[in-house]
Amino acid sequence: MKILILGLGQYPKGSGVSSARWFAKQGHDVRVTDLKKEKDLGSNVSQLRKFKNVDFVLGRHLKSDIRWADMIVRNPGIRQNSPLLVLARQLGKPIESDISLFMERCPCPVIGITGTRGKSTTSALTAEMLSASKKRTWLGGNIKVSPLTFLAKVKANDVVVLELSSWLVESIGELGISPHIACITNIMRDHLNAYENMEAYVESKAQIFRHQQPDDLLILNADDPYTKRFISEAPSVTRVSSLAKNGDARITNEYFMIGETKVCKVGDIKLKGEHNLKNALTSALIAKSAGATIVGIRKALKSFSGLPDRLELVSKKRGFQYINDTTATTPDATIAALKTVEQSKGTIHLLFGGADKELEFEAIAKEIKKMKRTKKICITVFDGTAFSKVETSFKKQKISFQLVTSMKEAVTYHESHGEKGDTILLSPGCASFGLFKNEFDRGEQFKKRARR
Repeated sequence: MKILILGLGQYPKGSGVSSARWFAKQGHDVRVTDLKKEKDLGSNVSQLRKFKNVDFVLGRHLKSDIRWADMIVRNPGIRQNSPLLVLARQLGKPIESDISLFMERCPCPVIGITGTRGKSTTSALTAEMLSASKKRTWLGGNIKVSPLTFLAKVKANDVVVLELSSWLVESIGELGISPHIACITNIMRDHLNAYENMEAYVESKAQIFRHQQPDDLLILNADDPYTKRFISEAPSVTRVSSLAKNGDARITNEYFMIGETKVCKVGDIKLKGEHNLKNALTSALIAKSAGATIVGIRKALKSFSGLPDRLELVSKKRGFQYINDTTATTPDATIAALKTVEQSKGTIHLLFGGADKELEFEAIAKEIKKMKRTKKICITVFDGTAFSKVETSFKKQKISFQLVTSMKEAVTYHESHGEKGDTILLSPGCASFGLFKNEFDRGEQFKKRARR
């Protein structure tokens, strides 16, 4: 077959490069396209050069490549309404993603986890709980590892946990595929630069369960105004709630409860932050539903301290603690981060701002103003397409800030205006594009400055 990989991507185990390698090894003719040039795609091009049946069209996407292909494999960054995909549908070309290719062939049950916030942490912790329960477990998806990288090794008795972005969920929804166990952690305002409106974004998340069968399961956040509307729409539902009476998993008298079983004390959990209590509780219910033991769940809860780039304590140097929360790409996520570090000693130095996703900043401006009544907060704002909206919201609440144009400038500013005991927090509340390659490049630059 002639396979078109529409979007190579930059992550070494990401969707595009993994799909290209997978098809190339099977002997198909593979054409890889990407809007970026070879110098920006690094090792992903070089690792495919060894295959004689792979060619490249870089720096552009061409409609002639759509006509050439027998199958199109889209990278998550290629939107559903892209003119290229519209043409492919008109021509009757099959459109797949690495997730759909995997799920069509996976021999074991698949757990799919989506949501605006918390899906990476919930996915990783669920996998830890299953592994601690002696189940052979695989973790992939939006967590920067395509499941095609391990498909050949998966056995019928294993369990696969996939973190799914809204774009990945769309790709399987379009093909009528849903995971055996699906979970939506929450739905908040995000990606409104890519969706027509909030309802379209909500429905993209709902695709994770739209094609479930009666023996499949949907796990929902019963406290979320968007997700709780799905309770009556899925074939089978269990609920997570922070409230004592509202969930199959809940918090009662400072205990994590699943049904009538005490899992562990809230204080025993290693994850920090009020928002992570819900993530941990959700993970426990997913893992239990997939066959994990209470002992395994408890063990993981007591040992799992979180993922890199999410409230990650990078270092304690020169009297400062440096915390990397670069994956906080919405104002809601930054609010959660500020609440988590609010009790720390000294001033909070916040690195904020970046690229606009058609979100609003009034809520975080009000939250910062409220916190400043009892806490000193020093703020830098990165130059980017969101700046004018951030500036308007902050000035309305009389919040002062310093405009910066690089990570070096931001960190240096906070170090020069801080003192021993302060916290320097990268939690930008915006996308990274413009000053940085992506959110992880932003985090890496921050970590290098903190560790230098």
